[in-house]
Amino acid sequence: MLEAQAVSAPPSGLDKRIIVAAIAVAVLAVVGGGGGYYYKKSRTGAGDVPEATAVTAMSAVASSPVVTAVADSRASSTIVPAAMAASAPATATAGGIAPTDADISAQRKDGDARLAQGDASGAEFASNRAAAKEMVKVAIAEMSQGKLDDAEKELNNAGTRDPKQPLVYYNLAVLRLKQGRTDEALKEFEASFLNGFTYFDEMTKDPDLDGIRNDPRFVALVNKYRSATT
Repeated sequence: MLEAQAVSAPPSGLDKRIIVAAIAVAVLAVVGGGGGYYYKKSRTGAGDVPEATAVTAMSAVASSPVVTAVADSRASSTIVPAAMAASAPATATAGGIAPTDADISAQRKDGDARLAQGDASGAEFASNRAAAKEMVKVAIAEMSQGKLDDAEKELNNAGTRDPKQPLVYYNLAVLRLKQGRTDEALKEFEASFLNGFTYFDEMTKDPDLDGIRNDPRFVALVNKYRSATT
């Protein structure tokens, strides 16, 4: 009778843990196709499952194709879009009117020639004009990326270098339009025209002016100064 009771007695808490662990490992082995995993049934007397066996089971879980697929899925829904957003092109459209590289190069050469002739003030003047034009190009690039504060600083510095550069004022006007400051933009347009702006054909193609092109004040300004240059 005692022997029969011993056979039918429920497993102890320790045995239950071992059985549960064995079943979990067996399931993992089936799901993962058994790739590279094995369970070593080993006991040392009445001790717990060996630590090495537990570590092996954890490793199998981490390397399971199911777990890997879930991890990959989460990565694709968070990390990948963030990387794509970081490298995505700016949504703001480019505008403004920039001086050409040939124009800047000619200004630089003029400065070098004046310096060679001993005309230090003339060389500095030409150098400042070239630097102002380069700053205008940088400001336009910054505006196209939506960096309006940086563009404004660049244009203000350009105006300090060459206070009579019409493209400085013109692009300041474009900047004011982007900021929604139409009245100030009109003042900058007029300053540009007063300082010898001659790029009226290019201006008709500038997309940044689409919102003001039919404004009676702007139309009057353009007609006034364009007729003076023809």
